[in-house]
Amino acid sequence: MRRRHFLSLPALAPLVRAGESPPAQQPGPDHAPELEAAIDAIAPGTLKRASVILADGATGLPRSRTFHYQTSATANDFWPASTIKLYSAIAAMEEVHARGFPLDSHVLFEHQEKDGSWVTDCARTLREMSSEVFRRSSNEDYTLHLRIPGIDQINSSLLTPERGFPHSALMRGYVTGRPWVYHRSEPQRITLIHKDRQTSWTHSWSGKSWSRERGATVIDADTGNCTTTAALASCLHRLFFHDSLPEPERFRISSEMANFLLEGKDGLAGLQTTAKESGPYAWEGGQAHYPMARWFHKCGLISNHSLDLAAIDDRAHSGRTVFLCAMIQSGSEPLIRQLCGTVIAWARQQP
Repeated sequence: MRRRHFLSLPALAPLVRAGESPPAQQPGPDHAPELEAAIDAIAPGTLKRASVILADGATGLPRSRTFHYQTSATANDFWPASTIKLYSAIAAMEEVHARGFPLDSHVLFEHQEKDGSWVTDCARTLREMSSEVFRRSSNEDYTLHLRIPGIDQINSSLLTPERGFPHSALMRGYVTGRPWVYHRSEPQRITLIHKDRQTSWTHSWSGKSWSRERGATVIDADTGNCTTTAALASCLHRLFFHDSLPEPERFRISSEMANFLLEGKDGLAGLQTTAKESGPYAWEGGQAHYPMARWFHKCGLISNHSLDLAAIDDRAHSGRTVFLCAMIQSGSEPLIRQLCGTVIAWARQQP
């Protein structure tokens, strides 16, 4: 099920930062005038962003080329909606992995009241939270993912310029009710449980606006979430080739965690596209160009921004994997479907 958040967001001028380039571990950007022209023709005058990586090689770490539409390498002038749920899932798994706990762990969530007492909110398995985020774009489980590392940790450890996220920040959850809500003012206590082991820690938000530091412009410059299509596409590329990357460039998770995020297991969902209900705009718009491929995606949709982050694994046939993230400042599903299909059609024609 796709979650629509009916928000009215102002149209914003493109945000351009001169002199910046993707970090070394990302594939380097190339200019593609044909892609620019094809995207320009879709809903002229409407803000659009798109980044695409062509990864060529049937095994191991492929040769990769990156292309960006206009200023998409650095522009975070849009609301990323549910696409950033991939970031919070990775960050939660990094925190669990760093503490020596596996994918099969249970997580207990508590918050501290003003009188100093601790209140138990809920308990979930790490697998279940991840599955629900990708199966039905669960806002509750996204918010719980965010509570595991906390705002400061996710923005100082995962979403950093050094790790390829110079224009990304997460500052807010997507629910307002108990027991899932993440009030930034409330200290959090997290407990991991696996068989006869458990560990607990607490964290409190420092009050720092990571979003302002990273250039957020939509919803709220101090507390809004922000990222770029370039960072999202690169994130999926890195997750997809996790085991082939040099260790410093991998996400700090186990191979089992990386595979679960991609494919799920035992009836639980990952990023792999299995149902139309999960909003696979790229698949709907471009399947004809890669009819035998495996598809992976995470979409986002609100009243006036729609996005899809997708991977098209056609290694078994053409030897290519295509990674794309596309955004259009419109809540129109046909337009984001058209935008993704246009990018995929262009990718299919490239040598």
